[in-house]
Amino acid sequence: PPIGPAAAPRLASPHRRPPGIVAGMAPAAGSSTSSSSSSSNSSSSGSTSGAKAEWRVAKDFAAGGVAGMVARTVIAPVERIKIIYQTRVLTGAAASQGWLVLFRRVVDDAGGFGPKGIAAFWRGNTVAVVRVFPYLGVQLSSNEYYRKSLQTASAGAGISLSPEVRNFVAGGGAGMTAVITTYPLDLARARMALLMEQGAMQVPSLLGTLRHVVATEGSFLALYSGAGISMTGAAIYCGLKFASYDASKGFCQRHLLPNSDGPPSYLHRAASGGLAGMLAQTFVYPFDVLRRRLQTGGAEAKAKYPNTIVGFWRLYTDEGFFRGLYRGCSLNYLKTVPNTTVYLALFDFLKERF
Repeated sequence: PPIGPAAAPRLASPHRRPPGIVAGMAPAAGSSTSSSSSSSNSSSSGSTSGAKAEWRVAKDFAAGGVAGMVARTVIAPVERIKIIYQTRVLTGAAASQGWLVLFRRVVDDAGGFGPKGIAAFWRGNTVAVVRVFPYLGVQLSSNEYYRKSLQTASAGAGISLSPEVRNFVAGGGAGMTAVITTYPLDLARARMALLMEQGAMQVPSLLGTLRHVVATEGSFLALYSGAGISMTGAAIYCGLKFASYDASKGFCQRHLLPNSDGPPSYLHRAASGGLAGMLAQTFVYPFDVLRRRLQTGGAEAKAKYPNTIVGFWRLYTDEGFFRGLYRGCSLNYLKTVPNTTVYLALFDFLKERF
């Protein structure tokens, strides 16, 4: 290369950092700092929102559990009569007797009218409440979680879901989740109620009943006897209940208790809960009858009702439509209306206040 004035600048800079490198490095360092800060902020924001979401689910679970306990205690007398009526298979003159006679029978078995006779209707309610707290806690909090998740996922995918479809799918998922997590408690409660109805002098505890089921039927899976039919019924029932509950709020606001201003009142919500419960129960009641037979009948019931279709057919052919598939349905309306009215309206109240 030629040596002259033109080459001097290139030869005179071996001990200096070329300006281009310095200029190139400065933005890179700044960019790294900025990226690091942004990543830290987004990570912090994500963990905060995640903690808030988890806390919301925990609060919904507690609110649902409390609402369920209150509602279950209110309808305990009707629930006890319903279980007795559903699980008895009567023939002859006894088959023509309705469920009203069972109220008198419970009182007579407890020694007549008086404090003991009245308290007899709440016998076994403690076990029912122990089961209902996690059951409705899981069901109501899961419904809220699934509904919000579906809304977010459908918006992200550019899919438009109507509120009714979203509520039905979320409610169905919530119903199945609640059943699978608490089913052994429900089975134990039904077995204990049957022992009480049969006049057992001593009824084992909740844990004792669960141990007895496993020991006599030979498998842990015996605790989930009838769980398949229960999950199917719960999915349909909860899907219909939650979908119709929100739809009924608008109907009640316009027609039953006219008030178009502002959000639905607690009276609107209570009326909507009753309507939603009646509608859903009418569709799925045969599932409830079959579930009780499987829970209380042991191995004999499993052989008689091996699956849902055969079970429904046997109930219909052996006992008829109203006295088989819909046995005790009118009684169940007395339970369902106040039950759903109380826990859905109370859950909304607790969710908003806390």
